[in-house]
Order: sequence, then structure tokens, then C-alpha cells
Amino acid sequence: MKNPEVERRRNTDRLREFFQELCTGEGERGVVGVASFGAVHDELMPQQRQRLESLVGSSFGQLQDGGSIACIGIAYRDPVIDYIDRESDGLTDFDAWNHYAAEYDRLNQVLDRMAKQIADRFDGIALTATISGIADKVGHVKDYFDMVVSHRVVAENAGIGWRGKNQLIVNEKYSCAIRFASVILSLPLTHGSKMESRCGSCTACEDACSFIRNRDVLPDYRENCRRYILFLGSKGITRDVCGKCIKACYRNGLLSGEFSLG
Repeated sequence: MKNPEVERRRNTDRLREFFQELCTGEGERGVVGVASFGAVHDELMPQQRQRLESLVGSSFGQLQDGGSIACIGIAYRDPVIDYIDRESDGLTDFDAWNHYAAEYDRLNQVLDRMAKQIADRFDGIALTATISGIADKVGHVKDYFDMVVSHRVVAENAGIGWRGKNQLIVNEKYSCAIRFASVILSLPLTHGSKMESRCGSCTACEDACSFIRNRDVLPDYRENCRRYILFLGSKGITRDVCGKCIKACYRNGLLSGEFSLG
């Protein structure tokens, strides 16, 4: 008779080994973690719960009882972070900022390839990296929510990092300079758990962004973020990105000495 715990550990090791093989093949550095499907489902926004249910169809009951969602994260390459909000002769260098936008797009493509390969290997359903190019096609940030399943909720429940004050996942090694995709799996796996926040008294992301700093008094600071992204687009930034809070966390946060993208 199979030992369920041994089977879960063995399968999780197989998943991690395959992920590392993919990282090596792509020349990337990253992390993988596994969350309970049920825990993720129950923490999603109502619209996102409905989307997740529609994606898995008749398998929902089985997955809710014992399924998993694996989260894969790939880190940015170190120099590109410094292109965010760089100044030249006292003015914002939007051409330089576009190097970060290009890296954002490249990582999304890498994550989508890897998520599909993991889904194919372990008979799962790939959830692609965050949709880009729609900031100007929705009337409000809330219109975006039912298009996606939050990778941040998956990553947090998988124990990949904690939820930062900027609402991004902060990984102990890569800070929040990391992008995610996920894969729904029925394979028995060992689930991670949430990490306690280590942000403490750090205000780096708040100092870099007035929307984050004033998030408790704004009607919805995420809508302010969307509008700022539209402004950056009018300046020639080619993707729906900002990144100022990411750069602040990685370079100026209280834990910056522990982070490394090199």
C-alpha cells in the first residue's frame, strides 16, 4: 500500500526537479511552490473564483478536496531594475525605462512556456502570466479582475514569499523583482504555507509611490496605478508597467542587503 505522504513528497521533488531543468534550459533563476487548490480558491475575489471554477469544469470538486496549484516564479535580471524611473540630465529617461518593460514582456513569455511544459508533463492546466496590453482597454481596474486568477494568492499560499505593503509578493532572495505563472494540478503534492511578513517598519515602497503611501484613503489605489501606467504609455513605455515600488524594495528596503538578483 502506498504511503500518501511519501507519494506527495516524491511528486513534489519531481516537480521541483523538472522546474529546475526548465530554468537551466532557459538560463533563468527562480522558485517554485505549491498551494492547496481549495485555499487559493477560497481567498480569491468572487470574480476570480468563478473564473477558476470555469477553467477546471467538472474537476472542481476533486480539486477542491485535494488538488493543488503550483506557482512558478522567475526573477528579473539585476541590471534591468535600475532602468526603472532612471533620470538623465534631471529628466526621466523613458527610453531606459523601456528596457525594464521589455524584460517584463520577456519574462512573461518564459513563464508561459514553462507553465505549459509543466502542465503537459504533469497533466495540469496552465495559468499564464499576467495579461499585458489591456490597461487602456478597460474603464477601471476592477474590469480586469474577472480575466485572471491571482498568481499572488497562489504564491502567498505556496510560501514563496509574503505580501508586501505594495501588495506584491516579497521573496526572501529576490525581493518582489519576480514574476509568476501557475499550474493547476491534481497530482498529490506537498503544500506550502503562508510566511510571516518581514516588512516591519520598512517604508521603501511607500516612499517611492504616493498611491501605495495613501492606499488606505484612496477609493482604490490600484486604479491610480492603472492611470499612471496609461501616463507612462503616453511617454512611450511599450508595456503596462511601472515598477517603482519593486526597485525601491530591492534597492532601498530594510532587507535590501539580503536580496540578490545576480
